[in-house]
Amino acid sequence: MPTDEALIAAYLAGEEEAFTTLVDRHLSSVYDFAFRLCGNTHEAEDIAQETFLKAWHNLKKYRSQSARVRTWLFTIARNTTVDHLRRRRSTALSEFERDDGSNYLTDTLPDTAPLPDEAFAEAENIEMLEEALEKLPVRAREVLILHFREELTFEEIGAILNEPLNTVKSRHRRALIALRKLVERHQNS
Repeated sequence: MPTDEALIAAYLAGEEEAFTTLVDRHLSSVYDFAFRLCGNTHEAEDIAQETFLKAWHNLKKYRSQSARVRTWLFTIARNTTVDHLRRRRSTALSEFERDDGSNYLTDTLPDTAPLPDEAFAEAENIEMLEEALEKLPVRAREVLILHFREELTFEEIGAILNEPLNTVKSRHRRALIALRKLVERHQNS
């Protein structure tokens, strides 16, 4: 099976089906990522399509030494999703603000106890965990999805989000804390 980089090289050399193979290989994960951020199947389809269109337009600019193809595609998908969320916004609140006007990006959550990745393992009910995940702000959700579902490293996530490694780790930790609180509230209700 050819690598993603080999598929790009083959397409640039004139093999049209190579790009189709690349799309087929990554379409479901790009769509899933977009859907989990925007929560709308039609928008996720549009975002996935736009992601691959942008990738196709920029194939000549892709450099394997700067990022893996998968990381590059998730960067495009993330930026495209953020653009879609901005366009669909119908109120003065951004996707990153809470109903009370506080901003998830600037607030600091208290670190009451060390929280390892066991928040996912502790959740007995996957549906409950998915519902809690959907309640998180987009910026918290995207880090968790990229790390746990797409199995990307913090370094790769940093490249996708264009953020330093420590910022990504901090967002990951805060997202886990927020997710744990949502799960605990659901279990106690």
